Amino acid sequence: ASAAAISAAGEIRKRDTESDVILVSREDVKGYFRPQLSKLLSNDSVTIESISIKKDKWFEDNRITLLLNKTAEKIDTENKKVIFADGSQMDYTKLIIASGAEVFVPPFPGRDKEGVFTLRHAKDGRAIKEYSKGRKTGAVIGGGILGLEAANELKNLGLSVTVIEVADRILPRQLDEDASRILEEIVKGAGITFKKGVGTKEIVGDDKVSGILLDNGEIVEAEVVIVSTGVKANSGIAEGCGIEIKRAIVVNDKMETSVPGVYACGDCAEYAGINYALWSEALEQGKAAGINAAGGEATYKTIVPSTTLNAFGTKVFSIGDVGSDPNVEYEIYEEFNGTNYRKLYFKNNALSGGILIGDTSKTVALMDGFEKGKTMEEMIEKIKS
Repeated sequence: ASAAAISAAGEIRKRDTESDVILVSREDVKGYFRPQLSKLLSNDSVTIESISIKKDKWFEDNRITLLLNKTAEKIDTENKKVIFADGSQMDYTKLIIASGAEVFVPPFPGRDKEGVFTLRHAKDGRAIKEYSKGRKTGAVIGGGILGLEAANELKNLGLSVTVIEVADRILPRQLDEDASRILEEIVKGAGITFKKGVGTKEIVGDDKVSGILLDNGEIVEAEVVIVSTGVKANSGIAEGCGIEIKRAIVVNDKMETSVPGVYACGDCAEYAGINYALWSEALEQGKAAGINAAGGEATYKTIVPSTTLNAFGTKVFSIGDVGSDPNVEYEIYEEFNGTNYRKLYFKNNALSGGILIGDTSKTVALMDGFEKGKTMEEMIEKIKS
């Protein structure tokens, strides 16, 4: 019951009030805002119910059946059946695969030790929270958005936390060097230690993890380890039934797979050679899949990915191209008052991207300016108003 699945189910029901709409999930809870998952670790007021995408009443009102704790294993596309792990089967008229993604865990030795976690599902959050009780040291492998959020939550649980990032700076895809440095200082100020430009060689300890051996020979003490090294599409269910798979399940702009009547959307899908694995894209792809599965007409259009972070007492927002192309001569507007940072990038006098750290109240103005290609003069007036 992922974001893409719920988005698709809602669109189907808008157009088809008669057919059975069934959502099947291997998780034991209904769909939730996955970007909020790390908040389960240290904030007792955050529960699965409070971060649910839709409440029980929505499923009841829309007559959408939710089957939890049920794992779909195979698809028989010839006979239009889904086969489940418990041996049961279910017929379908139209099928939407929204099986999401899993954390990619590099094959370093020791990754199966007790105390090594990924944070992708509700059960992961519960397990990390329970295991962290009484522990003093933690480490996060991966300094991306999810890794930093996980580090923030471990810190809030009272652990001393180290973030290990193989790149030479944090958030290298979302921030430019200046913004990355400013954010790193904020995170360090919150008590986080960084090990950058270095990889993980091995997770050490007996049965339980006690530390991480880096490839420079240094050992980082850690009784709790969260691996946050990117995700890979959950496309296994589509194997062996005629559906084309590359990095993920291949779809066209209607979210149709290579097999008629079968759609895919969200983190498990690949459109135009790209597996986005982004929340905003999952919602849009789910919407298109649902409309088309119900007999409507919808063409999926990619949206420009943006990034948000709310941790360590600050907020971050970035969108678009923030100076990533060395062959482009960007015009730049920048301001920093020691707490709040704003940086706008322009190509041919049109906004190409921007970064906000601290005060992110101009997020909507930035998104609007980006979509409309506003000039530097227009944007300065917008963000100063």
